[in-house]
Amino acid sequence: MSKIIEAVNVMASNKDKFDMVLQGVHESEIFFRYAGKHKWSIIKNDSGEYYLHYYPGSYSLEKMAAWEPEEWQEFSGLISYNSKDLGTKEARESLGELYTLVKEKVYGMDDVLDDIISSDDTW
Repeated sequence: MSKIIEAVNVMASNKDKFDMVLQGVHESEIFFRYAGKHKWSIIKNDSGEYYLHYYPGSYSLEKMAAWEPEEWQEFSGLISYNSKDLGTKEARESLGELYTLVKEKVYGMDDVLDDIISSDDTW
């Protein structure tokens, strides 16, 4: 297993360590911070491929999430991974799981599901 997929699996297993999750200007891009320091974004494109970007620089997630496409054209301060290049079924599944987790965080699904579960009066 590649080191990036191992890290993706650790992040997916520790979803409580996502301390900031923001919808990007591009509808399918979600920015997130892991463990208070690691800035990422993940995109699912129209072909179903996942792109995971790591941002080591000093830009804030709020600022990057608000950038228009033309602002990204001059930006090169990221490290990028994608499910096609990683090429394994596990890579695709792991990136898909991570994408689903951060998307659920954007929409507050933990609270929604907890509310629904707590409304069960069948017991």
